[in-house]
Amino acid sequence: MIVTSQMSRAIDTVKFIPLVRDNASDPLLPDFLGPRHWLDFRDDRLYGERLEELLRELHDQPRFRKPPLGRPSFLADPADPADPADLADPTVPASQPPVRDKPAATTAGAPQREASAASNALPTETHDLETARLRRQGEGWRVERQPLRLERALVELGGGINLPLLRIAGGEFVMGSPPDEQSRFDWEGPQHRVRLAGFWLGQTPVTQAQWRAVARLVPPLGQRWQRQLPANPSYFQPEGEKIEKFGSFSLLPGETNTDQRPVEQVSWYDAMEFCRRCESLLPDAAGLRCTLPSEAQWEFGCRAGTSTPYHFGNTITPDLVISSWDHQTTRVGRFPANGWGLHDMHGNVWEWCLDHWHETYDNAPVDGRAWIEPGGKDPNNRVLRGGGWIGDYGQHRSAMRFRSQPHTSQYVVGFRVVCLPQHSPINP
Repeated sequence: MIVTSQMSRAIDTVKFIPLVRDNASDPLLPDFLGPRHWLDFRDDRLYGERLEELLRELHDQPRFRKPPLGRPSFLADPADPADPADLADPTVPASQPPVRDKPAATTAGAPQREASAASNALPTETHDLETARLRRQGEGWRVERQPLRLERALVELGGGINLPLLRIAGGEFVMGSPPDEQSRFDWEGPQHRVRLAGFWLGQTPVTQAQWRAVARLVPPLGQRWQRQLPANPSYFQPEGEKIEKFGSFSLLPGETNTDQRPVEQVSWYDAMEFCRRCESLLPDAAGLRCTLPSEAQWEFGCRAGTSTPYHFGNTITPDLVISSWDHQTTRVGRFPANGWGLHDMHGNVWEWCLDHWHETYDNAPVDGRAWIEPGGKDPNNRVLRGGGWIGDYGQHRSAMRFRSQPHTSQYVVGFRVVCLPQHSPINP
């Protein structure tokens, strides 16, 4: 048995992939690998996915055996995250950088089976998109764009309209911002380590077309919806009432309608009703329920393994986010996605989260669950994330958080959907 290694090169990292050959006469690389033995990427999560795919193929080939150190962990059933009580001190000194997406400690096989069940029960499609990072170039910055291909699940809303969901693998990160981050507010701290189980997250904020499809749904026989939804609430659409002193509506170049713009002017209660109705459309075999993301889930998805103020780097540019000078929303997905394929995490509309508002992260949950415990000066406030089409760029940062009354509906606020295993205690 001969062990060889092939090295993949990227700007930021070097990875080694061991190949185990049964005899020296076999070719150095199996033919079926083709050109993929050179894996070129600089994101740990993408590397893990490609390595998983590679090793799965190796396991299916008779000439190649699994690596001698044992069966790769992802080929076994991974397990539930460790109990938060077993974690080390969740507080993190401000000087300690956030941990990149790190697999959570596991003890049972439920999450992987649930993810597989959901993937098998929901229609899926291969989706090609673009990601971007800001790189130093002399005294300034340049936008480096890269293609990304991924699989996404689709929730069929009716009328040919789907809600795309991306599987966000469980992991660990440091939530909040360091004291020296520009434009920071005190309520973004203290930084603390959070360990999350996997979940499904809407690839974009809910669009106006998706909202209308769900708002007109007829409830199952013998049931009633808990709340009536406005049929077409958005301000930024041809029929919207233009009574605000800020914001001006016009169709953007290439637009014939605003179907793909984010829905806004919906309350937290409206967003929750939308999620409940979406859940009624899921096949039982998916084993999922729909709700709003917890604040931790939202920030984990937004950062996509990064620790910079924005998922694309240390600063911001109108090439990558909507500018307040646009005076209105824009279609979702107009700008490059983050490294995990999520769009519009910086700007366009603020997004409702499930959590009650708290003035600091003192005593915050460390397992990714929503903090459902009224706090702050107004105990009814709920959390908003992401920044909107109006406001300075500092409000678009990954750690930025704000609050609003749950009954209010504003033309800068929308939301996205999260789907979780039905038995999960997270996001009750």
